[in-house]
Amino acid sequence: MDPLGSLIDWIAVYGMFGLFAIGLAERFVPILPSYGVLVAIGIASVDSAWSLPDAIIFTTAGSFSGGLVLYLLVRAVGQGRSIKLLYWFGRLLGLSPARIDRTLSSFRARERTLIVISQLIPAVRLIAPLVAGLIPANFGRFAGGTILGIALWNSLFIVVGYFAVIAVPGMNALVLAIKVLVFLIAIEVLLALAWRFAVRRPRRATLRENRS
Repeated sequence: MDPLGSLIDWIAVYGMFGLFAIGLAERFVPILPSYGVLVAIGIASVDSAWSLPDAIIFTTAGSFSGGLVLYLLVRAVGQGRSIKLLYWFGRLLGLSPARIDRTLSSFRARERTLIVISQLIPAVRLIAPLVAGLIPANFGRFAGGTILGIALWNSLFIVVGYFAVIAVPGMNALVLAIKVLVFLIAIEVLLALAWRFAVRRPRRATLRENRS
C-alpha cells in the first residue's frame, strides 16, 4: 500500500495546477507531511508526470502563495487578534507560546537571515509568515527570503525523490519518505543549533551593551 503514491496519481490528473494546489494546501493543513509529498513528487518526475524544474517551481509558487495569504491576513486583522491566531496555529503544530515568543524576538533581531532559515525548520516554517506579518517584516525581505527558503526546502526533497528512484527503481514512496524523515530529523537538529546560535548572539550583544 502506498498512500503517497495514490496522492501523486491524483495530483498528476491536474498537472501543474495540482502541484500548485498541493503546495498551497501544505500551508493550511499541518497534518500534511510536506517532506513526504515532495519526495513522492520527485519520484513522479522520473515517470514524466512533470519535469523536475516544473515540480520545484509550481510547488514553491503554491507554498509561497499560502504564506503570503497568512502574512497579509496578520497585517489586516491587527496585532491583538494576530497573536491569538499565532498561538492557536502554533498549538496545532505542537509549538508552545514560549517558543513562539522566542521566535518573534529572533525575527525582530535578525529579520533578514531568519526569514530564510525559518523555512528550513519543520513546524516553524509554517508559522513564519504569521510571525513576519506580526513584526511586521519588510514586505520585500519577507517575499524574497520566503521564496528562497521554500525553494531550498522543496528542491531538497524533490531532488532526493528523483534520484533515489533512479538509483533504486520501483521504490515505494512511503518507505522512502520514512527514510527521508530520519535524515530530516538529523538536519533539523543541526538547524536548531544554528537557530539557537543566531538567537543568542543578539541577546548577548544586548546584555553587553546594557552592562557597559
